[in-house]
Amino acid sequence: MSDPLVAVIGAGPAGATAALALARLGIAALLVEPGQHRPPVGETLPPSARPLLDRLGLRDVVEREGFLPSVGNWSAWGHAEPWGRDFLFDWHGHGWHLDRRRFDALLRRAAAAAGAELRRGTALAHAAPCAGGGFHLRFTGGAGGGVTVPLVIDASGRAACFARALGIRRRAIDRLVGIAGYVVRRHDAPEEPAATLVEAMETGWWYSAPLPQARLAAVFMTDADLARDGVTRIGVWLDRLAAAPVTGARAARYGAGLAGLPVVVPASSARLECTGGPDWLAVGDASCTYDPLASQGLVAAMQSGLAAAAACVERLGGRPDALVDTAERQSQAWHDYVVERTKYYGQERRWPLAAFWQRRHVTEKQAA
Repeated sequence: MSDPLVAVIGAGPAGATAALALARLGIAALLVEPGQHRPPVGETLPPSARPLLDRLGLRDVVEREGFLPSVGNWSAWGHAEPWGRDFLFDWHGHGWHLDRRRFDALLRRAAAAAGAELRRGTALAHAAPCAGGGFHLRFTGGAGGGVTVPLVIDASGRAACFARALGIRRRAIDRLVGIAGYVVRRHDAPEEPAATLVEAMETGWWYSAPLPQARLAAVFMTDADLARDGVTRIGVWLDRLAAAPVTGARAARYGAGLAGLPVVVPASSARLECTGGPDWLAVGDASCTYDPLASQGLVAAMQSGLAAAAACVERLGGRPDALVDTAERQSQAWHDYVVERTKYYGQERRWPLAAFWQRRHVTEKQAA
């Protein structure tokens, strides 16, 4: 492979999609995969992802993987009774409940097959701007060594390791975390609709969805300080699950007991103070992280990877503001998200004195 023109730091959905798009356009891309990460819990690919998969030429590949079809979204939000929609009436068809390790590996394989150089087990150790433009990067693990590249895409997730190496800070607007457990399916459990379910509670809300591994992902979303009551202990977690009328009943039908201890996963809404410059761009979670309620997950990450690839092509073609303009569009998308987040949380008014909900019943200006 020729010397890379673009280094993509991070090989999750955003990074792998960017590298895949660049390689197919004949742009030499280096895709750096650190190898140590914990995929998101209970990730779902909605029906709206089908056109994106078609654009990437990956729909048939995804369908052959045999992921669990997702048949709808339901929520008990603003009132006790759940409501929602069945994907039977979505003209795209059904979505998928994913095994994220398999899905991410699928995207990386596609990028490598298209011609991107994939470095596994490699982490960014140092990044410095070059006097004439571009950056010098030094890596540890894997192949190690260093490389000088004209452009960098930071797709390193919440760590945003490249942006932080440049001294750019990350700003969060809440302290949301998820306490996730996996309910193992009983062999005699009744057939459970493969749908996503959200249920609001006084101190947060539950998310649950089936996984391909005959498990139900059940995640209690709350603020970090409100999770200090021992909710990560199995007994406390199960008690809280049982107190959720809809989610608890679903878990009781599905199985008994957990596969290991509950784990805490970050879920805060946050963004970099600067998401790009003339020679670099942050994408996916490295740029902005959204509340799981926003359903911005995989589709938004992959779309940001495609946008970054297109901007890099323009930048290499002589348009100096291509990456900066893309970063500005990301900033506008963030502000639009904050407005929608405030509206959605504003629909739940059953616990006006609870700290979790008071923190979210604010104006868009306060949240931003």
